[in-house]
Amino acid sequence: MINRKLLIAAVLAMIVWINAGCTNVDKPAAPGGTNITEPDKGQKGSGFDEAKQESIMKEYETIIAKENNIFEYISFAEKNIGGLSPKNASKLMIKLEEIQKEYLPKLEDKYYAAGNIQSTLGELYKPEYDLSSIDTADVKDEEVKKVLEETIKLGYKIETAEGMFFPIIDYNFYEKYSSYAAADIKDYITLMTAESDKVPAKDAALVISWDELFDRAFKQEKFLSQHKDSAKYEEVRDLYKKYVTFAVYGLNNTPLFAYENKKMDADAKAAYEKAIAQDSKLAQALKGYYEAVEKDGFKLTDKVKKYQDDLIKNQKFLP
Repeated sequence: MINRKLLIAAVLAMIVWINAGCTNVDKPAAPGGTNITEPDKGQKGSGFDEAKQESIMKEYETIIAKENNIFEYISFAEKNIGGLSPKNASKLMIKLEEIQKEYLPKLEDKYYAAGNIQSTLGELYKPEYDLSSIDTADVKDEEVKKVLEETIKLGYKIETAEGMFFPIIDYNFYEKYSSYAAADIKDYITLMTAESDKVPAKDAALVISWDELFDRAFKQEKFLSQHKDSAKYEEVRDLYKKYVTFAVYGLNNTPLFAYENKKMDADAKAAYEKAIAQDSKLAQALKGYYEAVEKDGFKLTDKVKKYQDDLIKNQKFLP
């Protein structure tokens, strides 16, 4: 079981950046509560009471110094984020994500320690079934129900791969905070919501279309162009590089070029033709690659392989 768990973790780490911590599925409204205190109407200047902010941020420092503080931190954030400037609100959101990532392995352990959780979820799950629609009130096993309720309350959702179920961060959880954040963090949450709503790949295969793959990559590129000083720049850059790698090579079970005849996938070809018409560094890099493929009859040749490797190595697609 442990080896299976580690395998799944490795797969998710490779294809979904959100589980290292990575846009909409119908979900219960505002999981985790929506009791966010709005800023005082009588505030002056920037609209934020500086003394109140200082007090909130002192409490913030006290809470983050504690261990196993995720429950307390979420309650604190919901109570106080409405009274903070975009800069401080963003700081709270970034820290919440960090705390969620730190707690994730502990929560994941419960999915393997709780004896019936895998079988219970296995009975509920069917292809295309929305795991986020599970009503915990319908779960009879109290131990399983407790774990599922904790998952939702703390801003996670259930994902599946290799026939197993496990939690990942649900970035829809941040929707209630986004309006208080700075522009870069709002945009980051939008990107990551796409990742948690539908992961790009499972079991070494794309589970989104080639069009969606390029659409997400262009949005990531835009973030990198607009928010070079963002605290989330490096994470988005790494996510972007993964997407470009997917676009250039495909995946083992969704290859860009067929194994049997080396021909370019027809759906990918159509998506490429739309992508290279865009105006960006990524589009320019992909256009050169596409033209090299076209020149060789849309087949994977040694020249095309070299172009693939050089494109990824040189990273000219970075804004």
